[in-house]
Amino acid sequence: MINVLIVSNSLIPSVLLCGHSQMEYLESIKEVKYRFLAASKLNDDILSWANIIIFLRSESLIERYASDLAKKAGKHLVYVLDDDLLNIPDYLSSVAYYQRTDIKDNIKHIMANCDTFLTPSRIMVNTYGTSFNHAFTIDEPALYPIEEKKDNAITRIGFAGSIDRAQDINDILSAALLKISSKYGNSVSIEFIGARPAIVDELGLKHIPYQDSYAVYEEKVKEANWDIGLAPMPQTAFHSCKYFNKYVEYASFGIVGIYSNCSPYTFGIKDGYNGLLVENDTDAWVSAISKLIDDKALRDSMKENCLKEARDIYNIEVLARDYFNKIMEGYQPNDARVSGMWRYHFRCFVLKVIYKVKEQGLNLPVWAFKKIMKKFKHERW
Repeated sequence: MINVLIVSNSLIPSVLLCGHSQMEYLESIKEVKYRFLAASKLNDDILSWANIIIFLRSESLIERYASDLAKKAGKHLVYVLDDDLLNIPDYLSSVAYYQRTDIKDNIKHIMANCDTFLTPSRIMVNTYGTSFNHAFTIDEPALYPIEEKKDNAITRIGFAGSIDRAQDINDILSAALLKISSKYGNSVSIEFIGARPAIVDELGLKHIPYQDSYAVYEEKVKEANWDIGLAPMPQTAFHSCKYFNKYVEYASFGIVGIYSNCSPYTFGIKDGYNGLLVENDTDAWVSAISKLIDDKALRDSMKENCLKEARDIYNIEVLARDYFNKIMEGYQPNDARVSGMWRYHFRCFVLKVIYKVKEQGLNLPVWAFKKIMKKFKHERW
């Protein structure tokens, strides 16, 4: 049986949807033995145990050195990326971290060590995939699809997404939502989960805070029981490299979505069948939202199409097997022992101390060292 290890910093939604859930399913049917490990916990034994090591959004020194050791031992290495981390836009909260030269160098170095590249992005597979021996697109699964959807007394409209998406709502949707609120009044409700754009306070709309647990987040979306889901997307090079996971989420709960007419949504949405595609224009958004509010028969038809695709196309059983077949491409059995991880942990420690000293301009060794060590407790490797 193949031993598969996923290395990443935490079980964020990207990790759950781009590898962890697939491997958990395969382990449940005894196709693989699987382990997930945070980068800081890597050691010789776990690297030696693994036949295939998947580096998912990996960018740290520990992961860089682990990929060196694993490659030297002949392990089959896979890199998975669902965001263009080498080109983070300035307004995202993570920009300061990912624009650091050392972090970019780590990502490129780990990529260079890997045999296979997996991405849900139809664009990044071409951008980065050519430098790997094998490169494939993957689809993200619908983890919690419903069987039935209850009707609402009023039309419920919502947006669910990370806190960074508030800016997109402000820029693309706020004016349209003001018009929809004025036009339909109490016959509709508008809600937000995660992102809190300015319109929430302006109109006194319901807001559910961001959830760290993806399972809890999905449960909140399910409980909201929206009829219409909003999915604006800026037309930028960075955003075009994303995946249409918002469609998969909405579809799994029978929510009919309205999506910006740009990548990535143009890869997954069939306009009028499983969603509506609209230009990022206030009048276009008002027209599309109004269409779905006024035409319940159309909305119900599209809802059934969404649920069918969630069950048939984005089924975890189907997508887990597809994922496994792709990571096995070019695989050669190798049980070689990996050794020397402790040296790399120590080297990382030293380099981080040096980095912090330079970053803060500290020059008094005793108190500088204490201050650095205090920071270590709150940082990932």
